Amino acid sequence: MNPVAADPGSGVENARVPRRSDAASGGVAAGLADFVAMTKPRLNALTIFAVGAGWKAAGGPWISLRLLVVLAGAAFVASGSSVLNQWFERDRDARMNRTSDRPLPAGRVPAVDALALGSILSVAGLFTLYQAANQLTAGLAAICLVTYVFLYTPLKTRTTLNTLVGTIPGALPPVMGVAAAVDALPREAWFLFALLVAWQLPHFLSIAWIYREDYRRGGFAMLPVVEGGEDATARQAVIHALLVLVVTMTASPIGLAGRTYTLVALVAGVGFAWTAVRFAQRRTDASARLLLRASLVHLPIVLLAFAWDRA
Repeated sequence: MNPVAADPGSGVENARVPRRSDAASGGVAAGLADFVAMTKPRLNALTIFAVGAGWKAAGGPWISLRLLVVLAGAAFVASGSSVLNQWFERDRDARMNRTSDRPLPAGRVPAVDALALGSILSVAGLFTLYQAANQLTAGLAAICLVTYVFLYTPLKTRTTLNTLVGTIPGALPPVMGVAAAVDALPREAWFLFALLVAWQLPHFLSIAWIYREDYRRGGFAMLPVVEGGEDATARQAVIHALLVLVVTMTASPIGLAGRTYTLVALVAGVGFAWTAVRFAQRRTDASARLLLRASLVHLPIVLLAFAWDRA
C-alpha cells in the first residue's frame, strides 16, 4: 500500500539519499537512513492523514490510543509496500536520473535485505490492524498491498491504464479509517473512496508529465510518454479535476456534510480545477508542478473540512 500521493513511476518523494562515500563515513547511521528512505516517510504521511480523516469522519474520537495503533499499522503497511515496490523496480530505477541514487539501484542496500524489510513491515502492519481494529480494516489494507505491489506495479510497464488501477489502493486509506472506527462501510466511506479515485488522476498525470523523459528511459508506460499521450494527459487532467469538484459537492445534498465543508470544498475545488485548466493550456513543466502542488494542498484541506464538519 503506497496510496494517496503515489507516484505512477517510482514515488513522489525525491529526497536525495546518502552516496556510498556518505554511507562509509556514516556507518550504521547512514545504513539506517537508507532503510528509512526506502519506506518513503514523507510520501506516506498523507496516507496516514487520510486514514485519520476517515476515522474522524465516521465519528471516532480525535485522541485515542486505538487510533494511534491503527495509524501505526497503516504506516507499516504503506512503508512495506513502498519498499516492495522499489524491490520490484530496482533495475528500472537504475535507468532514471531521479531514482538511480536510491539505496537499491545504487547498491547500498542488498536486494534480499529490502525484500525482507518490505515483507516484515507489511505483515506487521496487517497484524497490527487486525488486532487493533477489526478484520474489515485489515482486509482493506491487504487489498491495498496486493493491488499496489502485485497488480499496479507490474502494469506500469505494460499499459497506461496502470494509473486507473493505481487509484484503487490510493483511495482505500480513508475507507480503512472509517472501517476501523465503526467496523462497517457506511455512506461516508464510499464518498471518500469516490473522492480519492477522482483526485488521484490529476495528481498522477502531473507527475507523469514532469518526469516523462525519465519514465521513457525507465520503460514505464505513462500516458505522456505514448504517442498522442500529451493531448490525452491535458484532457484527462481537466476532466478529473472537474470530477473532483463534482464529487466533493455531493456531500451536502446526500446529507454527509454542511455549509462549512461545502464552502471550503468549493473554493479548494475551483482552485484545483483552475490549475488543471492552466496546465492543459500551457503544457509546461511549470504548470504541471503547479497542478501537483495544488493537488497536495487540496486533498488535506478537503479531508480535514469533511472530518471537522462531520464532528
